[in-house]
Amino acid sequence: MDERLKAFLNGRSPSVEERQDWLGGDIELRQTRATYALAEADFPPADLVTSVRALLTRGSRIMVVRDPDGEHILPGGRVDEGEAPREALVRELLEETGWSVRGEPVLMGMFHFHIHSPRPADYSYPYPDFLHLLYRAEADSHFPEAMEVGGYELGAEFRPRMEVQRLPLSLGEAALLKFVTEN
Repeated sequence: MDERLKAFLNGRSPSVEERQDWLGGDIELRQTRATYALAEADFPPADLVTSVRALLTRGSRIMVVRDPDGEHILPGGRVDEGEAPREALVRELLEETGWSVRGEPVLMGMFHFHIHSPRPADYSYPYPDFLHLLYRAEADSHFPEAMEVGGYELGAEFRPRMEVQRLPLSLGEAALLKFVTEN
C-alpha cells in the first residue's frame, strides 16, 4: 500500500468492506472495497483519486441510475487529467443524469479499492490501491440534452427514499444511504 494512503487511513475504520470482481475485456480485477466516512477537511492523496461519485438528491428523492449491470445510486465517473474533483463531479452528473447541481457538493466519504490480482497489462490507473470520492449533491435543473448519448447509463430517475432503500444496493451504497438518512 502507498505510504501516504497508509498514513491517511491510520486510525480510520471502514464502515463496510466488500469483495468485488470486475471483469471487462482482458482485465480481471479481484479486489476489496472499503467505505470510509470523510469530513470536508479530510482529503486523501489526490493522485490516487480516479473517480468521483455523488448521492444526488432532489428534496427527499434520490437519483437511481440504470445501466446494463442493474441499478445504483452513485452516478459519477473518472476525473480527467487537470480536472478538480468537484469539477469532474458536476460534469459527470450532467452527462449521466442530465441534472445540474445546486450549490457545492459536500464530501461524505470515499471508496478505497485494493486490487488483489496481478496488475493487468496496459492498466494505466493507480495500482494496487485507488480511490473514489463520494459526495452528496442537490439537483438543480434538468438538461436531458446534456446526457451522454450511447453511454453506459441506460436511464436515470429520482425515486422516493423508501423505494431506494428496498433496492439491492452494494454494502457501500447502503452504508452511505444510511449515513445521509441519519444526518
